[in-house]
Amino acid sequence: MDALTIKRTKWFWPWQDEKEETWLEEMSSEGLHLNSVHLPCIYTFERGEPRRYTYRLDYMPLNRADKIQEYQQIFTDAGWQYIGEMSNWRYWRTFNSNNNASEIFTDRESKIRKYQRLLGYMAFFLFFLVFIAFRVFPKQPLSSSGTLEIVNAFYLFAKLCYMILIPIYVVVVIQLLRRINQLRHAKL
Repeated sequence: MDALTIKRTKWFWPWQDEKEETWLEEMSSEGLHLNSVHLPCIYTFERGEPRRYTYRLDYMPLNRADKIQEYQQIFTDAGWQYIGEMSNWRYWRTFNSNNNASEIFTDRESKIRKYQRLLGYMAFFLFFLVFIAFRVFPKQPLSSSGTLEIVNAFYLFAKLCYMILIPIYVVVVIQLLRRINQLRHAKL
């Protein structure tokens, strides 16, 4: 990393995409322009002159090269620059020349669909976690003799992870449902 780039790590929850966009815009106004994003929540910025960029995020799982190119072309034709992707979140920016924030979603239903796409994936993984928890973990603890102690330790660790992950996924799903509901009931 050279003197012209800087890395920041910052966590945002999936329903906080607007907060993340605002943070990225503030960074650009300070002369730090997003260059790339990577898991786990690592942002690489390029130093430069302060600029008024508008950043927008879209959740779009794409796995075929032709769909990715078509998707990116639509945004590029509308004046958006593709920055990168982190866990199916696509990062876009455009220069804000007139202090009016540009939007990639011009209607409420498009915004709702973005959150519904994310909700579908989160609900699937929540179901998968719960299914695995009930199918894999034994009902009775294993006996504690010899090599089974290692297996017991693994199961204990896995159960603890599940005790943390499942409530987190439940909260994320609930928050996404709340966000969708807010958008449905927002005044135009």
